[in-house]
Amino acid sequence: MCKPARYALRFLVVITIVSLIPMLFNSPSPASSPYVSALSSLAVPQTFAGTKCSYQGCTGASRYNTVCGKATSATNCQNYKGFCLFSSC
Repeated sequence: MCKPARYALRFLVVITIVSLIPMLFNSPSPASSPYVSALSSLAVPQTFAGTKCSYQGCTGASRYNTVCGKATSATNCQNYKGFCLFSSC
């Protein structure tokens, strides 16, 4: 490989590494000034929509609740080895 190609390759590697460094650090906190909102320091986690929600919950006549039935809350129901398991959507 000729020298200019080696230098170009090294330059691209250095540029790639330098561009990836900011991903390793957290974003800086906002500076304190009279123009910063009081709500800007609240951390709100991202919320993603569920892939599917069956609106079913554990129902049944016995104390074991082995049957999935309709529910008004956003839950998923699943029968596992004779037991009813539910999770929120």
